[in-house]
Amino acid sequence: MDLRGHEEENYLNWAYGVKSWLLTTDHKRIALLYLVSVTFFFFLGSLAAFLLRIDLMTPQGDLMTSDHYNRSFTIHGVIMVFLFLIPAIPGIFGNFLVPLMIGAKDLAFPRINLGSWYVYIISGMFIIAVVIWGGVDTGWTFYTPYSTTYANSAVVLTVLGVFLVGFSSIMT
Repeated sequence: MDLRGHEEENYLNWAYGVKSWLLTTDHKRIALLYLVSVTFFFFLGSLAAFLLRIDLMTPQGDLMTSDHYNRSFTIHGVIMVFLFLIPAIPGIFGNFLVPLMIGAKDLAFPRINLGSWYVYIISGMFIIAVVIWGGVDTGWTFYTPYSTTYANSAVVLTVLGVFLVGFSSIMT
């Protein structure tokens, strides 16, 4: 029996195109969507950390002003904690492995799971836009003296974005 040219249908090849990926309800494909987006945010946060380290190469800190340094520090922390670390475990491993480990064909509510990925992406882009254009420099913890003394609408919007990322993790 010759099986050349015959591929077994699996979650990667049963449908092709961007639309099939963005509208999927397969838990494995959603896990891969999370993997790609979490990796993107990881590299974005690493870029901010790289800029911080480059600025610290000289004692004067010639690359950035102190305000830009604080903004880079904030965006690095927010991305790495809220857009990489927290969504990685439930988004990737929870979506891909848990249904396989319990023997389920799919998740109970696959459209809500896909909706959680959309909420994650939209709120992640919202956080990055607010931090870049709004000038949030409170650090990733949003520690009270810094976030209330220098509070502006950018801090409130960033916290709203972090809340939406947390809501996305709950939806997953």
